[in-house]
Amino acid sequence: RFTAEFDFRTYDAEGVILYAESLDNTAWILLALRDGKIEIQFKNEFGTKVTSGGKAINDGLWHIISVEELEHSISVKIAKEAVMSINSPGTLFKQSQGFLETKVYIAGLPRKVGNTLVKQINPRLDGCIRAWNLMNQGHSGVKEVIQEKQSKHCLVAVERGSFYPGTGMAEFQINYNNLDSAEDWLINVTMTIRPSTDTGVMFALVSNETVPLALSIVDSNSSDSQKIIVTIGNITVAHLESKKLCTPRKVLVGLLVTKQQLELSVDSHTDRSDSEQLSVLHQAMMANVVTYLGGLPDVPLGATLVTAFYNGCMEVKVNNRQLDPDEAISKHNDIRSHSCPLIMQ
Repeated sequence: RFTAEFDFRTYDAEGVILYAESLDNTAWILLALRDGKIEIQFKNEFGTKVTSGGKAINDGLWHIISVEELEHSISVKIAKEAVMSINSPGTLFKQSQGFLETKVYIAGLPRKVGNTLVKQINPRLDGCIRAWNLMNQGHSGVKEVIQEKQSKHCLVAVERGSFYPGTGMAEFQINYNNLDSAEDWLINVTMTIRPSTDTGVMFALVSNETVPLALSIVDSNSSDSQKIIVTIGNITVAHLESKKLCTPRKVLVGLLVTKQQLELSVDSHTDRSDSEQLSVLHQAMMANVVTYLGGLPDVPLGATLVTAFYNGCMEVKVNNRQLDPDEAISKHNDIRSHSCPLIMQ
């Protein structure tokens, strides 16, 4: 019968931990998180079921999770204590010539499966799994896959936040229209950053092949500081210098833009601008812009001053909405949506 046990750690609230299906795709079981709690969905010849239970476990601590198919039920335990027992007539997966064979997917779903689930879920999960024991065969099969992929290795210690590795970005579709006025728009960005390198695009708006707004970190002429700049096209319209950013401390950055004025703040310092370049941004906002975190897509040379990907931790709110890279239209696989490397001070 189907069994799985492992240690699990995450700050993510929703996503697929494990999905297993029969070779003919007629039976399957899904182990996932929703609102931080364990959820089980399964289908066999007798029908489908979905249930959830136990406490929220997206607290960044290690938890021992086990799923075991018993004679008439499926048992789920956290730290060896039962949290769910789901009635299950018949077996989940049929044996073939005395063997039970399944296909197992970790931290995601095969493409064809999404619409067949009992309850839809955002499959993207940022977490860490160790001490695998699948089908009572230890980590056989899992270790070989993970060992070859550096990006799949666990961070030793983590804290809340999103980590951008300097190799890719996340793309969002955001409506910046100000509901109070048909003509107006509002960009209100607040972010907490802890960069690991001294140059990179943190936030940008792209319209066709232009970059009407970008918020970037750049190296300063001074050896002990960096600059945070705001550009419209390839012109800098605001900038602030900050003492060495690549340290364990986190820095608060704010950007507030209307068609009349732009305000950049870093910690307690502020720079304001009413540059005529704002009319260029206004034209773009009246058309269509796509939002990027952590970098830019391919844009023509000279379209903007900084094109390097951001490397480091970053949490971003846009117009009071927390942006979750798991909910992006697209994101680079190496971005860790809910875990930053913990730096011991």
